[in-house]
Amino acid sequence: MPRSLVSFLLAGAVLASLLVSAPAAALAQAKSSRLEYRERTLANGMRVLSAVDRSSPTVCINVWYHVGSKDDPDGRSGFAHLFEHMLFKGTRNMKDEQMDRLTEDVGGFNNAFTADDVTVYYEVVPSNYLETLLWAEAERMSSLNVVDKNFLSERDVVKEEYRQNYLARPYGRLFLEIEKKSFTKHPYKRPGIGNIDELNAATIDDVKKFHSDYYRPDNATLVVVGDFDPKQLDAWVDRFFADVPETVDSVAARDHSGAGANGRTAPHGYRAERAVARSGNDFPASETDR
Repeated sequence: MPRSLVSFLLAGAVLASLLVSAPAAALAQAKSSRLEYRERTLANGMRVLSAVDRSSPTVCINVWYHVGSKDDPDGRSGFAHLFEHMLFKGTRNMKDEQMDRLTEDVGGFNNAFTADDVTVYYEVVPSNYLETLLWAEAERMSSLNVVDKNFLSERDVVKEEYRQNYLARPYGRLFLEIEKKSFTKHPYKRPGIGNIDELNAATIDDVKKFHSDYYRPDNATLVVVGDFDPKQLDAWVDRFFADVPETVDSVAARDHSGAGANGRTAPHGYRAERAVARSGNDFPASETDR
């Protein structure tokens, strides 16, 4: 990865961390300084970038998967965007939409976006929840429930986004055509939203193959910026991510015993019941990106 892109990833994470608590006046007067960061690569190929910033008692976690709409299979446009949605569903040890509970219930937030070249998931939380969020991201990487129920529900969500953002809006289809006509051969010509016919033609086997091809540690970069101890971060990253194999078996039979892949367990004090909203009802994701 070019060094300029590394700096961009870290700078974005720093900005997200600062926006949580810094007032507008303070941001206006802030002076930029050289960004010092650490870089390492795990044995399974996952790259880890980190930078300490103690200006706020918060931490920002990003996971950049190097797959975007340009990687959608032929005749299956919209897959990268579809998977952006699917990673908010359940895993071996997490219930559907649990990432919202792990962030919003402690005063943080999370979201994701799909671009031409990458799909990015991010969270900002109080720094004492860093361990829990690292565990949760490792869960999503290693044991996502790629099953019919999740696939069908999220495909319907994406199709509704297509209708709302492109079919219902004045000039919506014009923007789609601009994307398509801007390139003749390059895969950037395929809009990331996909289209309804190709989404309808997709099968669960298509989805499983896409997941195993791209959602793997050697195709991911973890970025952590904020108030943390570097040695403790390294220990947690090794604990939760180091044993995720390069080729993740995402379609194996799953147990719900409470132990993660290869015995990975949740952080001390974590309870699965936190996945259920305080009212007893699951809240839908509120962010506009998904």
